[in-house]
Amino acid sequence: MKDEMMNMPEKIYADTAFINAKVITVSKDDEIAEAVCTAGNKILAVGTNELIKEYTGPDTKIIDAAGRTVMPGFIDSHIHFVMYGLLDHGVVNVDYKHVSSIKDILKLIEKEASVKKKGEWIVLSGYDHNKLEEKRHPLKEEFDSVAPDNPVQCIRCCAHMGVYNSYALNLCNVTSAEQFAPGEVVTDDNGNLTGLLKETAHMSLSKKVVLSENELLNGIKNANKIMLENGITSVHDAGSYGKTTMCLLQKSCADRTVKVRVRPMIFDMYGKESGKEYIENFLNTGIYTNLGDEHFKLGPVKIMTDGSTSGPSCATIEPYSHDKNLKGIQVWQQDEADEMIDKVHKSEFQMTAHAVGDKAVTVMLNGYEKALKDMPRENHRHRIEHCALTNEDIIKRVRDLSIIPVSNPAFISINACDYNRFYGDRVKYMFPLKSYIENNVITAIGSDAPVTEANPMFSLYGAVNRCDIKTEESCGDNQKVGIKDIVRMFTYNGAYAAFEEDIKGSLEPGKLADIVMLSENILDYPEKKLMDVKTVMTMIDGEIVYERKE
Repeated sequence: MKDEMMNMPEKIYADTAFINAKVITVSKDDEIAEAVCTAGNKILAVGTNELIKEYTGPDTKIIDAAGRTVMPGFIDSHIHFVMYGLLDHGVVNVDYKHVSSIKDILKLIEKEASVKKKGEWIVLSGYDHNKLEEKRHPLKEEFDSVAPDNPVQCIRCCAHMGVYNSYALNLCNVTSAEQFAPGEVVTDDNGNLTGLLKETAHMSLSKKVVLSENELLNGIKNANKIMLENGITSVHDAGSYGKTTMCLLQKSCADRTVKVRVRPMIFDMYGKESGKEYIENFLNTGIYTNLGDEHFKLGPVKIMTDGSTSGPSCATIEPYSHDKNLKGIQVWQQDEADEMIDKVHKSEFQMTAHAVGDKAVTVMLNGYEKALKDMPRENHRHRIEHCALTNEDIIKRVRDLSIIPVSNPAFISINACDYNRFYGDRVKYMFPLKSYIENNVITAIGSDAPVTEANPMFSLYGAVNRCDIKTEESCGDNQKVGIKDIVRMFTYNGAYAAFEEDIKGSLEPGKLADIVMLSENILDYPEKKLMDVKTVMTMIDGEIVYERKE
């Protein structure tokens, strides 16, 4: 590799130098270097050990990587940062690692009820009915039996639906399925409410669940800690609790309580109408995407067009493979999406949408196509979050419109078996990373935590193996990509999706010193063992912000 260094008028010694490493530079030519050093908050030089020695002085901290991978910090381009941090910090975690049955969930609710005051909310999040022993959602009557005097909200892992007890439903005046769109309020065969609410019905009720600023701040601090422990140096926050959270995030980044760089999307989790109002408030100010600094910068406007892949509730063109009567829930219709996209596009904001099913993705592509025809705009970098179910025509339209899909290969790692059952042959074009590469489509990567865990290895495993971690059942293995490919998507492409590829996303002289060292050389490490790889060290702005204790 050709040694590179910043063109500086006088000698500058490095503050920190990594030597004897496998440096994945993510440069244009995907060069692998031996060493890298930093000065201040920037990369000073990249190349051989011999080159780096020229920039080491008496005060330089030398880190012997001993053959481990050193690479740019991971950029998680779709994560619900605050929501994830609240798990176990104000919100009871009921993911598959914590519970295996509805009985387990009931025990946790009963425990919370014993310490809560009457009338206080009990909030749980993370269950997956597909992975529970009972293979179903809990019922409101079950929650009533252990918490009759407290409102209970139990959010499914996808965050698109949740189960409420009778106290909560009465508190929120939900009495019949006719109050919301078809399919959003689930009833039994006799027409009685089961307690399960989906999409707008569920999200609008979430506004009744008030979290204090102190609880939110603790969640923010916890999320920052988890990011650093996982080598994540930048996040695109896909939304949570509106203006209060936005304000606390900005303050926390400004005073460096949060070390990780945050790019919040303009979106709240309180349903369609609340989301519209929130967006309109931003559009009316005249500000637009990229306002801020390197630590906190406004991201795109986001809307939620359909449900989830694992619910399953995403809007599909053809019925689900396991249920011919099911096509999911379409939250935004074409004319509504067209109107919002047009407003956002003309306001100079970057636009994105949660669009999972192929029908929802098509709605967004139609809207983008119309807006760009009416007002061509170079370098718009509009996005589609998830863009899960596609086909050859959709991929070509994504390419031709220069749309950036943000993919979630971690979903394959934990849901492969369910995806095969729900979608059949459509998994061949589900999160189609290889097809994106072949069609010169730039895709970034998001964990979508708390839907999955923030650990980037879930995404790497899903991308290169395309199989379920537990069962090793294959899921669309025609879309496998190599380690270098997924690393680029998770670093440089994430920076590109945020208009920041000139300052981060690769290890090149002059770029921000956001660096992670892993426990292994992932270029040669067995792909099926990627989940064993840990973050050893995380650096942001040239400062070591995390070191793993052996």
